[in-house]
Amino acid sequence: KMYRRTGSTPKGSKQYDPLKHAFQAVLRDGRRVRIRPIIPADRKHLVSGLAQMSERSRYLRFHGPIRGFTDDQLKYFTELDYCSHMAWGAVALDEPGEPGVAVARYVRDQNDVACAEAAITVLDDYQGVGLGTILMDTLLLSAYQNGFERLAAHILPENTAARKLFQRLNAINGRIEDGVLVVELPVAAWPRNWRMSSPGFAAPRTPCSDQRQAADGQRLAG
Repeated sequence: KMYRRTGSTPKGSKQYDPLKHAFQAVLRDGRRVRIRPIIPADRKHLVSGLAQMSERSRYLRFHGPIRGFTDDQLKYFTELDYCSHMAWGAVALDEPGEPGVAVARYVRDQNDVACAEAAITVLDDYQGVGLGTILMDTLLLSAYQNGFERLAAHILPENTAARKLFQRLNAINGRIEDGVLVVELPVAAWPRNWRMSSPGFAAPRTPCSDQRQAADGQRLAG
């Protein structure tokens, strides 16, 4: 799941500076993280992050054993168009070298343009402190800005942490397909429910944000 070869990056996204949309968050245990879109330089974070995951965590996330990423996979995971393929990562501000500790991403469903497949990875030591919820909130906002109606996640039934996370996010339509639980998150209402509301915070934007804003304006005017 979540690895498919795609075409070249749309020209419009080259004007997008992902680092301008970073923001900080404080987790429930007091640790600080910086949340920002994934960039090509994050290859090293993905490699080191995978090395820190237990075999059990790798199995739950990738639905099978995985020893490492290929060059093609690392390119795919880090060279994004920020519209049809979006990913937000978290780096630990209180650890030496600010290592990457979590990633949430979606990829447009090639058979349903209104839907994108979503997945999240949080290192073991950063689970249970609210990081997954922050990342999924942010990913859902990006999905809304980029015109998606829903996100679909494929979860192994024994992955109780992921199931609880998506339950808190009001996932619907849980069904089993080939032994995997498929849940969907509605995107349309998310801006009203978005929880990143700290003083002075501006919602992170993506290359397609202005298109969604214009479309919403036209609906309100009509």
